[in-house]
Amino acid sequence: MKMVRFSAALISSVSGLALAQAAWAAAAASGPSSVDEVVVTAPREEAQARVRQQEAPNLIDVQSAETIAKYPDFNAAEALGRIPGISLSSDTGEGRFVNIRGIDANLNGATYGGVVLLNTNAGGTAAGGGGRAVEFDTIPTGAIDGIVVTKTRLPDQEGEGLGGTIELTPRSAAHLDMPFVEGTLGWGYEPLHKHTGPTDVELAGGARFGFGDRGLIVAGDGQTAPVRAGWISNPYPFSFVMNASRKDDRRAVDDLEAGYIDDTGVAAKADAGIQGKAFSSVDFRRYDYHRRRFGYGGEFDFEPNDDHTYYARASIAGYTEAVHKNFYLLRNLDGAEQDDGSVPRGPDGTTFLASGQAQETLTDEQETHRNQVYVIGGRDRLGDALLDYRAAYSRATFAVGYNIGARFVGPTVAVDYNNITNSTTPSFTYPSGFNPDTASAYNLNRITNSTEHDVDEEYSYAGNLQVPIKLVNDSDRLKVGAEARLRDKTVNPFIEDGIVAPTLNLAAASGPANQYYDGHYPNGPFINRYAIRAILVGQAGTTTDDLDQSGFFTAKENIFAAYAQYTTDIGKWGFLAGARVETTHATYSAFQTTTDAAGNDTTALVARKDDYTNVFPTAQVKYSFAPNLIARAIFSTGIGRPGFEQVAAASSVDFSNSPVLISRGNPNLKPITGDNFDLSLEYYLDNGGIIQAALFDKEFQNYIAPRVQHGITTDPLAPGQLADVTTFLNLSGAHARGAEVAYHQKFTFLPDPFKGFGVEANLTLVDSRVLEYDAATSATGTNQFGLLPGTSKVTWNLAGFYEDHGLQLRLSSEYVSHSLFGLGGDKALDVLQHERLTMDFTSSYQLTHNFTVYFNAKNLLNTPLRYDEGSANRPIQREFYDVTYEAGVRAKF
Repeated sequence: MKMVRFSAALISSVSGLALAQAAWAAAAASGPSSVDEVVVTAPREEAQARVRQQEAPNLIDVQSAETIAKYPDFNAAEALGRIPGISLSSDTGEGRFVNIRGIDANLNGATYGGVVLLNTNAGGTAAGGGGRAVEFDTIPTGAIDGIVVTKTRLPDQEGEGLGGTIELTPRSAAHLDMPFVEGTLGWGYEPLHKHTGPTDVELAGGARFGFGDRGLIVAGDGQTAPVRAGWISNPYPFSFVMNASRKDDRRAVDDLEAGYIDDTGVAAKADAGIQGKAFSSVDFRRYDYHRRRFGYGGEFDFEPNDDHTYYARASIAGYTEAVHKNFYLLRNLDGAEQDDGSVPRGPDGTTFLASGQAQETLTDEQETHRNQVYVIGGRDRLGDALLDYRAAYSRATFAVGYNIGARFVGPTVAVDYNNITNSTTPSFTYPSGFNPDTASAYNLNRITNSTEHDVDEEYSYAGNLQVPIKLVNDSDRLKVGAEARLRDKTVNPFIEDGIVAPTLNLAAASGPANQYYDGHYPNGPFINRYAIRAILVGQAGTTTDDLDQSGFFTAKENIFAAYAQYTTDIGKWGFLAGARVETTHATYSAFQTTTDAAGNDTTALVARKDDYTNVFPTAQVKYSFAPNLIARAIFSTGIGRPGFEQVAAASSVDFSNSPVLISRGNPNLKPITGDNFDLSLEYYLDNGGIIQAALFDKEFQNYIAPRVQHGITTDPLAPGQLADVTTFLNLSGAHARGAEVAYHQKFTFLPDPFKGFGVEANLTLVDSRVLEYDAATSATGTNQFGLLPGTSKVTWNLAGFYEDHGLQLRLSSEYVSHSLFGLGGDKALDVLQHERLTMDFTSSYQLTHNFTVYFNAKNLLNTPLRYDEGSANRPIQREFYDVTYEAGVRAKF
């Protein structure tokens, strides 16, 4: 209730400000809102994007290509992070997954040009771990015209998206009126490990053309358009656009990770706060990445006349990434734990006295993520009726060409460490004089290699018909449609078996050691990855690639949908109501391993089927106080299908234990459904500005969470036997409630040269709740409630900018409060993504009508990616990336 009262006061304040600025003379001129056609694509221009948002019958946010270019964002995920209600889950210094209004990325929808976008790596998803989250870092910003975030879905949109749906709009050939060519060439520097890059190359071009009496004619070239009659009456019926982009970076990462001794008996001790910080292991990790992000595609349109348009589009985007990881590890530090759960400390009371085994490890890996979307379609006006249709093929692949690991084992040595005085940079000393950088102290112990080849593909077909029906007045429209989606997903991991680690001292396979983490720690000898590769090449004839049955699964999901929606305008009121029906037929297959009482394993591939039907009603009301002052009240619904990792996870049954131990996915999971209630007030300013406030309430049924069930006798894998079952279950309910405010204005009322100043800001507050662990699951034996996975209670963006006289300057910051990243079996062991505040600077200057130069600095605060276990005083991961600098030139003709 406190949040609701606060949000209501916030809306009142913002609306008061809006009304104070409004020109009420314009109110008399207000007319009905336009709902004749639902447009879900984003325009390239910032002002037009705001108009699109204003005219929409539902609640959306639109980000144009012009706005995206004002920030130093590498990929679509980072561009999305600037939009109200969006928070990011990052990895390797870049945004990857996108949460909408506190709902984790696995439960949100994504489309690319209206076609469902698939995820490449089901096993790498964030937060709830459902395996459905789309990796938006595969899409470079240069490959899109803009972004639309739909927060209240319409019946003609996919039912998926409990938090919302993200539409990435590709470059389009529609509405071209003259030829264009534009490009970007940039270079940069990443100082952490002294790497050059990122390199940025983008090129796009297009034109509208036809054929006259003298051959080829091009729209906008100065020629007089010939007059044509007949079905091909358009003098320029053909248009095309092509684009290609490549962005290479060599990001460096300095990372410190730790594991803790999790002893429940420690909590009762007087010094539990100190003893709870005792390490079980420490990793000193140094990464060097080389990511080559690509995006290319095109569209060809045929528009013979004003009533008919046909198009074909292809879009391909993704990246290939090579990574070299060199780790110095301290293992078995928990061997110092005493019988009472404590670890000895020195006289200062803050230094733990332990011993651990020193190791040096290498990871040498290359992986490729690729998204492809191909679509053909058309739009026809048949009298007063509008018909559109498309057929599409969407494909996402994840390929690991090699994932080589090598481990060199050193001696067990005494280690004194202090992570109490300074938890960010703990101190480590070796009383015996051991030097982690001495290569001769380590000998090769193990070599591994694995590959993976995952394919997710979907064929889809859709058609929509809109007709006037004039029940109330001439604005009445009825829109109906149907869609079929046929999805087939396979995850195929392989392990190279039969590798023999030869006798090898690290001194013969390493280079000089590195000091890293701003000089705080040694990273140990730098392992020569080419020497390890040579060992594998020498054994190529004696090893085999075996299917990793624990990671393999297939999923077939066929979804059939139909809908009807009605829209009308009555004076200043706009109404939309309708419903969508979706039927899902699914089959999930994974391996099941059974261990008998004698300890013998039997493995078989098991298929499970699931069929269900859902109805998604919606009712949306829009009221125009004035042409630029709009209120909305909305009820909408949506679905989050069970995650692939939740229903298709490999299962195991161990009858050699009592009770029987079972770990499995749950093929009987119901999909999560949500009822959404939204209120919004929007005041539109000149030059694409806005003042906006909104309230939302999302009520979920059948929310999915992991559970451990004790004393079960009815599990189908061990009927009649007492068993402990680790699986996923539906919960009775969960919710996410909150408020959003946004303000964007250019201060054109100021005198020159100050009229170029402006501000862009947004704030989102979310309060969510779910039963994380019931009494049977938690370590404390009590029910434990918490935030939904991925929910950050507070997110905000703030940017101050100057845009005038060809000069653009922007200093922007983004804040995301902590969120639940992974469930650990008890709230004290949950993995929390730490709060983070980032700051970027972008600038550009238009030299001529055709050329602009730019300079960007990203991550000015050197904000780490940090994760904690249970609370902020137990950090388990702290990655630093340092600043990235970019400069270059943009050209447009």
